[in-house]
Amino acid sequence: MTCLRTAVCALLLCVISATTMSAQPRDDHLNLSARVLDRVFPLNFGPDPYNWRLILRYGDSNTQLALVIYPGGRCEILRYSLAGTGDSDLSRLVSKVNDENRDVNDQEIAEIAAKLKVNVERSSVDLGTLNHILNDLRALQISPILANRVAMDNASEYEYWYDTSQESVHYTISGPFEGDPQDKLVQWMLRFRASLPDLLKASSAPKP
Repeated sequence: MTCLRTAVCALLLCVISATTMSAQPRDDHLNLSARVLDRVFPLNFGPDPYNWRLILRYGDSNTQLALVIYPGGRCEILRYSLAGTGDSDLSRLVSKVNDENRDVNDQEIAEIAAKLKVNVERSSVDLGTLNHILNDLRALQISPILANRVAMDNASEYEYWYDTSQESVHYTISGPFEGDPQDKLVQWMLRFRASLPDLLKASSAPKP
């Protein structure tokens, strides 16, 4: 219970308000890719009740991670990725549709999504193993008014969702950059992704 309270406090301190933020307007290509990923990567994971969940989407690899805490303290991580060469397939499909039509409708988005296959991996995790990196998240300070800037061609979108049954927050940030306060969240997301194999390994190790 102590670990659960610590983790919840860590995430709540990162949340300034229950609202949706965007660091800058999406360009057409990023917007199309995000709309497709909204179709293939779920934000809801079924009927089971949860205490809170953290969802991280990485535009640089078209992958998504979700950390879900259920009543009783059970915790799992879900990893979503495009199967096979899906990453390059998505870029090719989006570029083709975007070149042909700047006003893509929902049906066309659904047709692109139907051509992609998704891998899903679910892993149980000991929440106590995550305390250190969640404490790093707690230490972040992000203004609800984000810096206005123009994304470069090599930028990707990073999306962050956190919600409980009562409140939620969603950030969409272009990156990875290092100069503005919101970049600290993207850098944390990258560190979390890089450390995940070790975190899962530590979580599955026999307890002394």
